[in-house]
Amino acid sequence: MDTSDLSFLPAPDLPGIEFAVLYDSAWELVLLERWAPGISIAVPIPAGIELLVLDGGFTEDGEEFTQYSWLRLPAGSTLRATAGPQGCRLWVKSGHLSHEPRSPAPPKETAR
Repeated sequence: MDTSDLSFLPAPDLPGIEFAVLYDSAWELVLLERWAPGISIAVPIPAGIELLVLDGGFTEDGEEFTQYSWLRLPAGSTLRATAGPQGCRLWVKSGHLSHEPRSPAPPKETAR
């Protein structure tokens, strides 16, 4: 997917964050986010979240996340993060961690 032509919207109640939807279903939401330099957020994550840093970086709970770093927080966590001096661009996936894992259904046997 060419993301250079995506339209970004301001994130509700999160000044300094813009997002574009990459995928949305009943099970998960995948976004591309841009965080302004130096913003700090504290956001409840009821369904869990995964973040991949594409550019720039942020700190969360005293740990620094730079380009290609990945963070996974379980359902019920709170993301407490501060964007670095250059801001950051993130791939964000949420919702999928609140569901019980399922095994693929076994193949149906055919009658002979």
